[in-house]
Amino acid sequence: MISPSGCGVFGILRKVNSPKIEGEKVVNAIDAVSYRGSDKGAGFAVFNLNSENRYLVKAFYSGDIDEIKGMIEKYGVRVLSSSYVDGDVCDCKFEITLGNVAQIKKVTRNINEILWQKHKGRIYSVGKSLDVFKGVGYPKDIAKIYNVQDYSGDLWLAHTRQPTNSPGHYPFWSHPFSTFDIAIVHNGDVSSFGANLEFLKSRGWEGFVGTDSEVMAFLFEELISEGLSIEEAVKIMMNPSRRANVLTTEEDYRYRNARLDGPFTAIIGYDSGDDLYMIGIADRSKFRPIIIGEDENYYYIASEENQIRLLNKKAKVWTLAPGSYFIASLKKGVISYGRSREEIESFSSSHFDSSTYDIDASNIGYKDLNKEILKLNKSEITVINVLSHRYIGISFPKAGKKIRLYGYVGNALANLNENNEIYVYGNVADDCCDTMHGGKVVIYGDARDVLGQAFQGGKIFVKGNAGNRVGIQMREYEGNRPYLIIGGRVDDYLGEYMAGGVILIFNNTKAEPTGNYVGSGMVGGRIYIRGKLDPSKLGLQPNRFEVLRLLKALLIDKLISDKEYQDLRNLPYIEIMNRLQGDAKKLAKSLFEEKVGIPTYEYRELEEEEIKELEPMAKEYDRDLGTYYSEFLGQKFTVVKPRKNF
Repeated sequence: MISPSGCGVFGILRKVNSPKIEGEKVVNAIDAVSYRGSDKGAGFAVFNLNSENRYLVKAFYSGDIDEIKGMIEKYGVRVLSSSYVDGDVCDCKFEITLGNVAQIKKVTRNINEILWQKHKGRIYSVGKSLDVFKGVGYPKDIAKIYNVQDYSGDLWLAHTRQPTNSPGHYPFWSHPFSTFDIAIVHNGDVSSFGANLEFLKSRGWEGFVGTDSEVMAFLFEELISEGLSIEEAVKIMMNPSRRANVLTTEEDYRYRNARLDGPFTAIIGYDSGDDLYMIGIADRSKFRPIIIGEDENYYYIASEENQIRLLNKKAKVWTLAPGSYFIASLKKGVISYGRSREEIESFSSSHFDSSTYDIDASNIGYKDLNKEILKLNKSEITVINVLSHRYIGISFPKAGKKIRLYGYVGNALANLNENNEIYVYGNVADDCCDTMHGGKVVIYGDARDVLGQAFQGGKIFVKGNAGNRVGIQMREYEGNRPYLIIGGRVDDYLGEYMAGGVILIFNNTKAEPTGNYVGSGMVGGRIYIRGKLDPSKLGLQPNRFEVLRLLKALLIDKLISDKEYQDLRNLPYIEIMNRLQGDAKKLAKSLFEEKVGIPTYEYRELEEEEIKELEPMAKEYDRDLGTYYSEFLGQKFTVVKPRKNF
C-alpha cells in the first residue's frame, strides 16, 4: 500500500538547439513520485512544434467511433483519418484539416456540451502540436497502453493523480486537461472553482466535467483569446495580493472571477503558433511544492527534486517564490525565473559523494530504508544514493544513531527525532524535523518548506536556504530550548505562531534575508536576522488603505494631533504602532491585531547575554558545516520578539 500524498506533476522543455526529449525519461520522472498519486488516473501530454494544417482531435466515448466522426463532419470539418484504443470507454483519435482555428474551437465546445449532457464522452485534446495520453491507472500503466516511451517531443507534461473533487473511475477526469493547443497538470485544490466557472460561462463555455484543472486550462485559453499576453494571463490567474499592485484596478475588477484561489501548483504547456511555452505557477501561500530546474539542454518543473535528479544530478534547481511563476519558451528561453537572480544564485548546487558507505539506497524503497539502517545495529551509518527517500529516522527516534545521508532526501526526515544525529550531504524536501524533541540534524544543502514545525528540542543547522513556514509553532518547555540556524535566506511566514526557541538567520547571500509575514502570530521565542529587515515584512500587517483610514479616524476623534497625523501617515504600520500611545494605540491594536499578533523588532547589535547564549551554537554550526558565520555575531541584527500585551 502506498501512502496518499497529493498529486505529482512534471514538465520538461528542451532548449532551442537541444535534442528532443524521449518519452521514456518522462515516464521514469513521473513514476518516481507515483506514491503521490493512486491508481485513479495518470497521463502525459507531448508537444512537437509544427506549422502544418493538420490537427489531432482525441475523445473518450462510450459508443461507436463513427458516431463521433459524424458529429465532427456535421460541422464541416474534414476528417482525414481515425483510429481508436478499445476499452471500457473508446479512446478515439481523428486527424483533421481546418479552414480556420475558430471553427474547431466552436466544434469542440458544441460537441462536448452534447456529449457531457448525455454522460457519453468528451473531446479531451485538440491541437496542431499537442498529443495527450491519459486514463485510469498509475503512470506506467498509461505509458504501457499508449507506448508513451516510444514518443519524443519538444515539451512534455506528466501527472499522477490523487482524486479530490471528482471521481477516478473513468478517464474523463484524468490529467492532463487540455483545450486548443493548451495542456495543464496541477496539484492541489482550487477553492475559487465556482467563481471561475461563472467567469467561463459568461464567455459562453459549457459542458464542464467538474475538475479544477480543466477550468484552469479553459481560463488560460479564454484570457489569451481576449488579447492578453501570456504573462498578463498568468498574473491574473495567480491572484496576486492587492498590496502588490500587480494588476490595474480595471484588470482586478474585470477579471475578478478569473483569479485562482486555494492551495495549488500547476504546469501549463502552450503552443502559440510559432513557439512553445512551459509555465509553472504556485499559489501565493505556496501550500503545494514546486521545484524548478535548468541544465544545458532542458528546463524542468517538478513536484519533487528527485524527478529532476533522475535526469541530471547536477542540474541547477530552485523553488518558486510564493505567488510567483516561471515561464520559458523553446525559442526565447527563460522569460520569468519566479525569483530574483540573486535568490536563485543563493540556492545550493553542490553534489556530494562518499567512497565509503554502509548502505547503497539505489535499489531500496523509501519504506524499507529505515529497516535496512536498523538491521546494521551500528551507531554510525553512512548511506549513499539517497533519492527522495521519505520518513528517514521516523521509526527510531530513541536509537542514538549518527547517520550520514548522501543525496537528496525526501519528505519528513527526522520527524519526532529525540537523540539521533543526522547529517545530510545534499538537499532536504518538505516537512523535515516535525515535532523534533532532541538530537541534531545538519543539512549541507537547502531545506524546502515547513522545516522544524512544532520543533521543541535539539538543533537544526542548514548551510543553505530554507523555504516557506520555517520554524512555525516552535516551542520550548522545562528548559528544553530548540535552536534553528539557517546560513542562507528563507521565504514567507518565518516563525509563524512561534511560542519558544531561537531562530538565527545568517543570510550569507546577496538577496533579501526573508520573505513576508515574519513572526505572524508569534507569542514566544526570538528570531535573529542578520542585517536590517524591512519592517513591512513583519507579521500580517493591514494594507495601506486601511492604515490611512485608521489614522484619519484617530484624528477626527482627537486621539492624535494634526502634526502626529502628518508624521505618521507615510510610515509603515509597525512603525506607526511603535509611536502611538494610550487610547490611540489600544484602538489600533483592537482593530488589527485581535486575531493575528504582529511582533516587535529592534535593529541593533546583540547584547552580551544574547552573544553568550548564541556563540556556542554558532561555533558548533561552524564546526559541523565548515563555515565562519559565528564571526557575524558582532554585526547588527534585526531582533524579532512577540509584542507584549498592554
